[in-house]
Amino acid sequence: MQGIVMKTPDQLPPHTVTDLSAEYLPLSEAVNRLSEGMWGGLPRPDPVVLVKQSNEKLSVGFGPWREKAGRLLRVAAVKGKLAIYVLAKNQIRSGGHDLTLDASAMPEPASVPASVIERLIRSRGSLPDHPIRPSMQTAEGNEKLFVMLTVGLLVVQASDFEGWYHSERAKGRWPSQRAKTKKNGRPTRQTEALENAILALVNDLKWSGKDGIAALHRLLITSGRSDVPSQDTVARLVDQLHSKTGDMKLLRVPRARQKQTR
Repeated sequence: MQGIVMKTPDQLPPHTVTDLSAEYLPLSEAVNRLSEGMWGGLPRPDPVVLVKQSNEKLSVGFGPWREKAGRLLRVAAVKGKLAIYVLAKNQIRSGGHDLTLDASAMPEPASVPASVIERLIRSRGSLPDHPIRPSMQTAEGNEKLFVMLTVGLLVVQASDFEGWYHSERAKGRWPSQRAKTKKNGRPTRQTEALENAILALVNDLKWSGKDGIAALHRLLITSGRSDVPSQDTVARLVDQLHSKTGDMKLLRVPRARQKQTR
């Protein structure tokens, strides 16, 4: 089912949290914690509700929420706001060649430069625990870093992550914080009443994401509402509703632009 992430023991990476000192977190664990903070307290998305109805004890997550959290963490690392390290095993055979690393010579995780992080292959916009097909070019010619990226696990320092996490939360921009009353600035045009109006049109089968934002904007205006914002604002609200509910009828389908003829 789209958007569902099953959390089963056999899907855990070769390294687990117990393999590390409490000082470090694998990226997957950091992303899970960030996702819980960004979306915690919101109603379960529809795909998760359907799965939990058949098996309440099954541990599942909502893929789009986790992907957004992973992208936010990666951007922070690329901008130098959060340091990422790589922890390597003693010895692993890769591609027919023995890549050996003396653990006594490098017992601590090595810092990965932001420029290298930017080069690492992403999975759905974020970084996996184990780098995907790193190369010497990825490691910017640093052979030791290349070896560690090839056999290692990407981690963050727990204390660094906690500090960055709280600084992001203090901005008050997470979906889980939308219920907070803004004391400064203009009132938001993305109101709960407007959300309910859009959801009503979707549930009554009068509009879906494939119909386009312009059609939704017209429906809201012709319904007699006086609080309809610009099409761009409505589009952002629809995207937020899709992320929050997981309702595929809210998923906007990008339309191919027609080439202009001269």
